[in-house]
Amino acid sequence: MLEKDVSRRSFMAGSAAVAGAAALATTGCSKNEDAGSAPVDDGKATLVFKNAHVQTMVSEDDVAEAVAVAGNEIVYVGDTAGVEEFIGDDTEVIDLDGAFLAPGFIDSHIHAPGSWNNKLFAICLDGMTTNEEYLAEVKRVVEANPDNEAYWGGTFMFNAYELPDGSNPGPLASDLDAICADKPILINDVSHHCLWVNSKALELGGITKDTPDPAGGLIYRDADGNPTGCLADNAMNSVNAAVSTAFTEEQTEEALYKFMEEANSYGVTGMCNMGDGGGFEANKLYHKLDEKGDLTVRFMNSTTTSPGMDPDDILKQIQDSKEFESDMVHTQLAKIFYDGVTESGTAYMLEPYLESTGLGSDWYGEPVWPQEDFAAMVKKYDAAGLQVHVHAIGDGAVRNTIDSYLAALAENGDRDHRHTITHVCAITDEDIQRMADNDIIASLQFLWMYGDPLYELECSYIGKERADAMYPVKKMWDTGVMISGASDNPVTPFVVTDEIEIGVTRNSPFPGEEDTDMTRWPEQGLTAYQMLEAYTKHSAYQNFWEDLVGTIEVGKKADIVVLDQNILDVDPVKINDSKVLYTVSDGRIVYKG
Repeated sequence: MLEKDVSRRSFMAGSAAVAGAAALATTGCSKNEDAGSAPVDDGKATLVFKNAHVQTMVSEDDVAEAVAVAGNEIVYVGDTAGVEEFIGDDTEVIDLDGAFLAPGFIDSHIHAPGSWNNKLFAICLDGMTTNEEYLAEVKRVVEANPDNEAYWGGTFMFNAYELPDGSNPGPLASDLDAICADKPILINDVSHHCLWVNSKALELGGITKDTPDPAGGLIYRDADGNPTGCLADNAMNSVNAAVSTAFTEEQTEEALYKFMEEANSYGVTGMCNMGDGGGFEANKLYHKLDEKGDLTVRFMNSTTTSPGMDPDDILKQIQDSKEFESDMVHTQLAKIFYDGVTESGTAYMLEPYLESTGLGSDWYGEPVWPQEDFAAMVKKYDAAGLQVHVHAIGDGAVRNTIDSYLAALAENGDRDHRHTITHVCAITDEDIQRMADNDIIASLQFLWMYGDPLYELECSYIGKERADAMYPVKKMWDTGVMISGASDNPVTPFVVTDEIEIGVTRNSPFPGEEDTDMTRWPEQGLTAYQMLEAYTKHSAYQNFWEDLVGTIEVGKKADIVVLDQNILDVDPVKINDSKVLYTVSDGRIVYKG
């Protein structure tokens, strides 16, 4: 059973009510053995939903009453009377009594297996918000595992360390030293752009008072210049290289099963997966599960290029992964970070951060890469026919990413590239137009778009006026930018009905908060139908899946979600009260609520 917790931007399950529901695992069953997974030859369906409100997503007014599935394909979409001819003795027939049926949700930027590796095998700080809570859990794990050579996990909330004057020194190595001084401890923050470490980890990474901040990174220091135990972006690299925090393939496989079970409980049937860097071996693991018939989520897997990596090696790994391609696993995607995050001062901005942050009077943040190197990578991957997916949060990062995309297309020739920028927290009107004119997709995290505590932290870093101007989603939509919906889990939860509600209201969807004014630029809210487009057919389009999924049409694969209410008709503040009744992946019922 998956427990529900209430939170904002943390490792919590979000607000979907899944307690007491039965998730249907497919572990151990081959595709040919699974009910509803193999085509039938008698013209009858394996699965029928009738008496539903079917929102096909072909257009807003294109609705139906019934859907028939044969094997893994949709074979009928129409009225309830017409579906009767597809019902045979072996057909599973479900009368939905007016429930809302739509294409399965697709998350366009997420990290599988989320926080499940930490939950099962490492330090997990889910639901914790204070330094005292973090330290108590770290101590518990260390004492329970005295033979470990290192300890790692996550995640901590950076705003837990904000001081009354708006500055933020971050967490301290000395706190971790008091728990364990002779073995390294590494704890990620929720953004995974900051790392909290003890002194042993600093020692192993070669970080001392005399170590300069690397390009694209920050070493947090005390008044005397000594490292305090918090590292941002490229400053994390030396510690990460010195201390292995890798999970075994067996651990990752176990975590993936739990992650897919959770995803299905939210109605998620597809995702653009940032994983833990990806690569050939990661794709090989997904291929193994696909061959066993165990994937209940359709994956577009990316491979990340980080500083110190050889882009030619990354390109070869992605190209070699083509052998693992199927309807359930896709691999030809290159992911690159351009900058960090606003709340640690590492997002790259067109205007400087506030001097009160302690970052200096002329600090704009720094790109992870020199612009020349970044542009060369984009050009190389584009020339090889890959789709490129870039993390860019600051308006400076967004601008330079667009510049690099356009330079690559100018040299390599325009094509159906579907290059994507994820986050796009700050953007100028000029660059909105350039994204629209050049078919650059925006993969956006709607859970970030209300006045939560990290919004307050953003205000303290760049000022309220600039923070309030973030996420101009309606302006982007109306200008013609293709917007897909994403969570960035485990940075934030991936309950899609929460995200859809926030996209409409720009306010908190959580009990105890949604009746207060935590709105953030509410004029930039979208309609419920537009939000549903973002999490279905737009995300399918981003992944080159529009011929497979994203709409309810004959010939498409049967990836379906059924909700207990029509989220297009209810009061927007009730959208996330919706309960997932059924999730269907590739023709198989994988979740019943």
